[in-house]
Amino acid sequence: MRPAIRAGLVTGILLLFFIFVGVYRTFEALTLSGVWLTMLGATASEIAAQVPTATNPPFSRVFTVIAALLAGAVAARSAKNFGEAMLRAVGANAVAGAFIALFLVLANALYENGLDVSFVLEKVKRETVGALLFEQTALWGGVIWVGVMVLCGAIGALLLQGWHALHAQNRLTRVSGGAAMRAHQIRIALLALVLLLLLIAPQFIGVYWNHVLGSVGLFVLLGLGLNIVVGFAGLLDLGYVGFYAIGAYTMAVLTSPNYPFGWGFWLALPLAMLAAAIAGALLGVPVLRLRGDYLAIVTLGFGEIIRIIYKFNPLTGGAQGILNVAAPNITMPFINYTIAFNSSTPFWYLIFFACVIVAFVAARLNNSRLGRSWTAMREDEDATEAMGVDTTRIKLLAFGTGAFFAGLGGAIFAARQQHIFPDDFTLLVSINALALIIIGGLGSVPGVIIGSIVLIGLPEVLRPIADYRLLAYAALLVVMMLVRPAGLVPAARQKREFRERDPELETIEST
Repeated sequence: MRPAIRAGLVTGILLLFFIFVGVYRTFEALTLSGVWLTMLGATASEIAAQVPTATNPPFSRVFTVIAALLAGAVAARSAKNFGEAMLRAVGANAVAGAFIALFLVLANALYENGLDVSFVLEKVKRETVGALLFEQTALWGGVIWVGVMVLCGAIGALLLQGWHALHAQNRLTRVSGGAAMRAHQIRIALLALVLLLLLIAPQFIGVYWNHVLGSVGLFVLLGLGLNIVVGFAGLLDLGYVGFYAIGAYTMAVLTSPNYPFGWGFWLALPLAMLAAAIAGALLGVPVLRLRGDYLAIVTLGFGEIIRIIYKFNPLTGGAQGILNVAAPNITMPFINYTIAFNSSTPFWYLIFFACVIVAFVAARLNNSRLGRSWTAMREDEDATEAMGVDTTRIKLLAFGTGAFFAGLGGAIFAARQQHIFPDDFTLLVSINALALIIIGGLGSVPGVIIGSIVLIGLPEVLRPIADYRLLAYAALLVVMMLVRPAGLVPAARQKREFRERDPELETIEST
């Protein structure tokens, strides 16, 4: 029971922390439908009109149930059998529920005796304690807390065991070729369904969420390019934002009326991508012999140099940037109809198709001879070179290909914003791109997409909790890294590396 008690204490401390900082107080003022309307961009009056009911509870109740389900699943994760899993989940959530109940009973007793707890804990008001006790007496409220936590913990463990049983059954059925074919067909069908939903959704979710989807898509483009450099080839690049900036500024200079070129978007797009690719190859030349931390430091400097050059160069607008970047337009032949990119919806479709094309190219590269050379170099560069692979050439190809995709993202970004500034291309962009491929899974194309959704889209989904959304988001990332250290959707090789153990190490440990 020691792991269960430890998990229960951690869960209880996290929930108590959320109470202390006011997350529960904020959630108590929101209903489940209110949170949904907030995500859809409803007005403040529409959100305030939502009242709690049996089918529309305060979001604090929903949050408690979700936390209890996750705690039960995490506590049962390493259990050896069903009975042990249920025992761990129930024990952990009982400890967590008792921990919170004890605090609430103590806080209620202090208020009953005229002591103001909010003088020390500002967010723990008397009405907050009453709401957390479900408007019951302190004793019954504490009992309800323990009961809810235990019940949800058992359900969480049951769901996890069901998932493990289903996964084990799938592995057994994959012995036959027909089952493998059916699994492949199911994956294709699910992918087609997701793509169809992404094509239809922008017509219903409003301008704001279309803009959020576009931002997620731009980081998917960045992540797919950086994944080639870091995930496939193992070259740690912290200056990737420099190529993004080169693509954006090339597009701006060639299309803005402030410059004599006056090109259209579609004519300038290939040149912007090519300029970024050439810059990537040129960067690769002086860093060919650098590895690890040294490579990261040099590339970081490159990204900052590019930003500073643009910031203090009057030819590119200096700190004032470049305005009136041309947006793309598509004229349909024969019917004389023009699609104007004057809102976030058409830009989302442009970004969507760009992501599909780049993801396809990246997946094909990963399975090609060049991709296998990158993988070999990532595992052991000296051994790869000794086997006759030209590591100089494949390094330059990795930098150039990754920069090519970054230039595409930068060009679309400039056209969508219709103005760019040097401070749009800070180090934080590179850090976010690197973080999303680590979260999604190094070397995994689907992982880049999932990582971008989690890193860029999730903070916007959590916007209803106002000042605490980044806190909640950071907590989710910590939990994710503890539960899925290889990433949310790790590549097959990375997954094996985390699961397989060295036989020699096992022999040493056994002795």
